[in-house]
Amino acid sequence: MVVAKVVLWCALLAGLVGAGIAVNALHVHGAVGSLIVASVAGLVLLRLRPAAQLEVEPDRVTP
Repeated sequence: MVVAKVVLWCALLAGLVGAGIAVNALHVHGAVGSLIVASVAGLVLLRLRPAAQLEVEPDRVTP
């Protein structure tokens, strides 16, 4: 689980940096692709967040 989160954080950061570089160089396709990578990585990280909270606090049940 830790390796997956590290890979996703790297993809998120790479997507954001890539989008910044692509916008600076006026490459539309590169910017869109980088933003898609960053968005998907961010959504997966948000999806994994409740699972991590349940591992830390198994007594507390969230709806």
